[in-house]
Amino acid sequence: MTIEPSPKTAALAGAWMAVGAIPFEHWMDGLQGLSTFQSNLLMMAFGALFLVLPGYFGVLGPGASFQSDWPLHASERARYGGVVKRMLVWFALWSIGSTLLW
Repeated sequence: MTIEPSPKTAALAGAWMAVGAIPFEHWMDGLQGLSTFQSNLLMMAFGALFLVLPGYFGVLGPGASFQSDWPLHASERARYGGVVKRMLVWFALWSIGSTLLW
């Protein structure tokens, strides 16, 4: 199964982050007596589940590698522009959703 990144998948990734961040933050506030290692481990798991994986698959896409001279090639500039648009959608839904849920 190949996931093709689009503005729709970027919006879903942003909504997923917004819906997951608020409950996770409240849950972490309620935990007492965690060691630094345990707290960092929970934050890394949260980051992987709600930020890195959705961002990679829904926004960037598995084949999102750019050449170092990407500004010189029209096709690379177009791909880069698509990634930037998806990132803007992702961050917009993330911030709007977090604001509404807060």
